[in-house]
Amino acid sequence: MTSLLSEQHDLVRLIERRLRLPALDSILLPPESPSDEMKDNFGFVLLQDGSVGPFYTSLEGTREWIEQHQEDWSGQSPSRLALQMDGLHIPRSAVALGAFNAISQHLMHRSGYDPSLVEGRADSEPQGEHIGLVGFFRPLIERYLARGLRVTVIEKNPARVPPELGLSVHTSPDALADCDYVLCTASTLINNTLESIIHSVREPGVINLIGPSASGLPDALFRRGIRSSGGILFHQPDQLKAALASGEAWGKAGQKYQLHVTEYPGIDLLLERIDSRQDNTTSNQAQPGDGY
Repeated sequence: MTSLLSEQHDLVRLIERRLRLPALDSILLPPESPSDEMKDNFGFVLLQDGSVGPFYTSLEGTREWIEQHQEDWSGQSPSRLALQMDGLHIPRSAVALGAFNAISQHLMHRSGYDPSLVEGRADSEPQGEHIGLVGFFRPLIERYLARGLRVTVIEKNPARVPPELGLSVHTSPDALADCDYVLCTASTLINNTLESIIHSVREPGVINLIGPSASGLPDALFRRGIRSSGGILFHQPDQLKAALASGEAWGKAGQKYQLHVTEYPGIDLLLERIDSRQDNTTSNQAQPGDGY
């Protein structure tokens, strides 16, 4: 099997061949917080049709790098940017993932597929007694601890995890080997570490990818046996812009969703739906009107 990164690139090239994509409009960033508290922050790739692709900005100076290059991408092809995701240059890979997510949201919208209408979230009812989390998700952890579940956290920056929680914290994914259920941050798509997570668990069907950065097409993930992949969809990008401009929480401007491998139709069917819609539009336009 080819690498996950190569499959993501192949998916971008397939879409580029089949669709005329809107150009990139801008990169949106929330105002910087003066607080010293460690926070998870996100940016957004906005296409000219209003499609939005979220991406994580808290890895290796990503935000600072974006601020230096923010004007460089306006009017560019989003596929060209998406193909720059390599897992090596982290800031560029982060923006490239945002472009991939924006392309994905554009395609789903054109096909008439709304992932936010799919019911159920992977993090609502974990299965098993030993839960693994790749990344520190405090609200989820506190919920699981209150239920008496065993929780193992994989976190490259262990200082983010308060010691009073009494968690088993590791920097290597090998600690996931005996977990019954794994929730994995989608930032692993940026630094290309997701495949190491897949190889560390008992079987990939226990993995659920979560977070705004997972708002892209999950075909390559599901081919590897991952159980679900979630993200967020913005139907009204102006609401997102307004929230960012005012420094308010932007989550309410979108609709979270979680796609399961058994419910997602797949890229081929989505493209077929777009072709069918285009054929119907052309056919309707060709019909004689009342003046004939």
